[in-house]
Amino acid sequence: MEKGKIRNNIFFISSIVLLVGLVMSKFLLSVGIWGIVAAGLISNDYSSDWKRFWSNKAYLATIGIFLILLLSGINTENWSDMTWRLRIAIPYLVLPLAFGMMPPISSRQYKTLLYIFVALMTAASIWVLGNYLLNFDEIQYALKGSKALPTPQDDHIRFSLTLCIAIFAGAWLYAEKFYLKFRKEHIVLLLAIIFMWVMLHVLAVRSGLLAFYMGIFVWIIQLILVRRQWLLGLGLFMGMFLIPIAAYYTVPSFRMKVHLTRYNWEQFQQGNIADLSDTQRLLSYQIALKVAAKNPIFGVGIGDLEDEQRKVYELEYPEQRVMYPHNQFLSFYVGAGWVGLLAFLGCFFFPFFYKKAYRDTFFLLFFTVIGASFLTENTIFIAVGTAIHCFFLLLNLKMSEDAVRQSSI
Repeated sequence: MEKGKIRNNIFFISSIVLLVGLVMSKFLLSVGIWGIVAAGLISNDYSSDWKRFWSNKAYLATIGIFLILLLSGINTENWSDMTWRLRIAIPYLVLPLAFGMMPPISSRQYKTLLYIFVALMTAASIWVLGNYLLNFDEIQYALKGSKALPTPQDDHIRFSLTLCIAIFAGAWLYAEKFYLKFRKEHIVLLLAIIFMWVMLHVLAVRSGLLAFYMGIFVWIIQLILVRRQWLLGLGLFMGMFLIPIAAYYTVPSFRMKVHLTRYNWEQFQQGNIADLSDTQRLLSYQIALKVAAKNPIFGVGIGDLEDEQRKVYELEYPEQRVMYPHNQFLSFYVGAGWVGLLAFLGCFFFPFFYKKAYRDTFFLLFFTVIGASFLTENTIFIAVGTAIHCFFLLLNLKMSEDAVRQSSI
């Protein structure tokens, strides 16, 4: 078998392993990442591969995220934490290089990977729902204390994020009329999309719901202003309001989260932090802004972020547990200052505008979901979050190298 075929097979299999790892295993996640790196480095013509990599500036911008983190170490004293952050961010250094050096992948291969991802997330959602129903009273009681439904790897936030992406990926595949073998697969795909959409509301992870509805809102804008599909756009607009109302009256976990959110906000307004996720998150924002004031230009150093937060906590809120600011943009501002934040924004948004990549519907929705997650979580400070962002971003960039895909959504 020629090296090009072997290379392509390693990439495809490693991508599947990575997708499985996103759902159920950090070990498989690492195996998948390094398998893709290996596929990228296997080459018959390094000169052509390097030329391909350097010609796509979006790959370089993605590597820039790693470099920003690395340079923030100039102000860092806690190199133990800094090294840990850099280790998590390694995919931003190696995956753009691997994807950039890979030859173009076929449209069918790209769609097949998304199809497998949708199938994996559907299966995982069935497990989550089954476990919820079998332990309904116990889990419902836990929800009252700001707990969440059990999910694979006990990471409900990243699970809801991948669920959002899977729903939009499934919708795009459905609109593209994609199937592996039988045309009637589109019926099963539609049912899977609906099921995952319901499960997103059953999970009731607020960051996931925010990302999903921000994606829907952006999609509506595209449908109405760009594609002139007024009927579908208006239908989705109505659904943005009617679906949450319906979920409130029919889904117990969703209704519980609504009440809990309102209660948390009332407690925060009264100055009561307590052991509540929302109040503690809002407090972490306030403390982060105080820390950022120490060095607003270059930041306190990403590695020192937790230490600097702890100093304020111990002085002003000794009874509260130390938390990072649950906002990716704010964390970059505190750790790397205005210089680092602006550089991060440039590297993050560059692939979105490069060669008008935003014209592709799935890429637009994926990018919106990731951007929304940055508002409520430190997505790329966690291995799974880094892998989610890197893999789907670079997979879309690889598909758009030769031609912009036209979506019928």
